[in-house]
Amino acid sequence: MSLSLKILIIRLSSLGDILHALPAFMDLRTTFPDARIDWLVSTRFKFLLSAVPGIDCLYDIDTDSLRPVSRSGSAWRRIIHTVGNMRSQRYDLSIDFQGLLKTAFLGFLSGPSLRLGFSKDLVREPPAHWLYQRVLNKPEKQIHVVTLNRMLAQAAGSRPSSARWEFIISEADRRRVDSLLGENRLEDFVVMNPGGGWPTKRWDPKRYGLLAKKIRSELGLRVVVTTGPGEDNLYSIISEHSGDAVPYHFQLPFLQLVPLLKKARLLVSGDTGPFHLACSLGTAVVGIFGPTSPIRNGPWRDSDEAVSHVLPCSYCYGRTCPMNNECMDIPVEEVFSAVIRRLGNRRDIPFAHS
Repeated sequence: MSLSLKILIIRLSSLGDILHALPAFMDLRTTFPDARIDWLVSTRFKFLLSAVPGIDCLYDIDTDSLRPVSRSGSAWRRIIHTVGNMRSQRYDLSIDFQGLLKTAFLGFLSGPSLRLGFSKDLVREPPAHWLYQRVLNKPEKQIHVVTLNRMLAQAAGSRPSSARWEFIISEADRRRVDSLLGENRLEDFVVMNPGGGWPTKRWDPKRYGLLAKKIRSELGLRVVVTTGPGEDNLYSIISEHSGDAVPYHFQLPFLQLVPLLKKARLLVSGDTGPFHLACSLGTAVVGIFGPTSPIRNGPWRDSDEAVSHVLPCSYCYGRTCPMNNECMDIPVEEVFSAVIRRLGNRRDIPFAHS
């Protein structure tokens, strides 16, 4: 391929899924150092990719404006303008890591010479695969989504790379986190993130409270709970059930989690954005899984831990549950045992999924 190679990556959302695509991006960037590599992302998540070095141009669209209830003429004009800008680049290649009809269609409209995507058995909306000219077929067994994304990049000619990226974090964000840690004299601590985009992914906050109590009393480590907008009630329940070991509560913008997680001993969380951010940073993790598979969505490294309660209906990927979310009925002792194992495991090999 020539030095003038132009590649368009399409992965609109969400935070965790964008993070899952970054190793594939790094494979492409290291294999084709002189190529132009652009990325089409949802406006809501542009801030994350703005902190990733090596992306030449970020295109963003307001995906909410594509919904019938919110369509407006100005929104469509902005989308048409963005598509026109992408077409003007005359891409050699587009790679759709999302597998939706809208992402496949946007790839088609961008006018590349070659469109790559997942096969019918892998895309989330099967008709999307009709719009690809080359597809990655489903592996014989389930593999981690990071590996799957890297395989799709390899179909474009990339080679596996051990290169890592460093998020570009402002000095103001770093100072704020350092200030919080300094004010509370926090040096040796564990982070818990009880939230999650789907209610079915959330472990009972009462159990997080009991786990925080055990970590403090039996391991001597202090606990920081991080929550997002509208999740204050989760911290309230955790603090009520943590006894005398009431954890600290930090409400931070997503990128401020980067310096926090880099200094943490461990993160305990469900399948959500902060969990995958910790995985990408190399922070030790214990993941709590229910509706999603830890094989596909779990820790990125073999040295990390994933806890799940396997039922006949497990890994349904449902956002609601007729079984009262029994798959997340995981005892505190089981998660605490995973915490002990992970804190004692020093085999921190980056990117086991290659």
